[in-house]
Amino acid sequence: MAAAVSSRSRGAAGGLFFLFTLLGLVCTAASLMDENILKNLKEKLQKAEQDLDTAKADRDTASELINGFMSLLDPTMAFMRKAAEGSPEFSALTEEYLKSTKGFMENVKSLMDGDNVKLDAEISKWEQDLRASKKIVQSLEEYHAEL
Repeated sequence: MAAAVSSRSRGAAGGLFFLFTLLGLVCTAASLMDENILKNLKEKLQKAEQDLDTAKADRDTASELINGFMSLLDPTMAFMRKAAEGSPEFSALTEEYLKSTKGFMENVKSLMDGDNVKLDAEISKWEQDLRASKKIVQSLEEYHAEL
């Protein structure tokens, strides 16, 4: 009788050993899959940060460019007026051209300023989303380290 009880307990222990071994393998496999997913998330987060930096640089470059054109407009207008002083007909055409050019440049600048306000709002939201994503990735890293 004792031999039969002993045999059963060994069978149960072997079954538990098998169960825990299987559970350990499944957890290890899940951990490796999580590690790959975490790596992909980090790469995507890094790319999003680079895209954000590029968007900021492009916005600044466009603003600097239009401001540079606007700063050149007044001296150019003064030069053209000086050159057109000798001819009344040429002077009238020059004045009309200068007014339309200045109006056009002011319209472009106001449109760019409006676009920049919208872009600033989008960049701000993008930065908030990146901060939230970084927190999530950091939490996942901590969770993964515990496994």
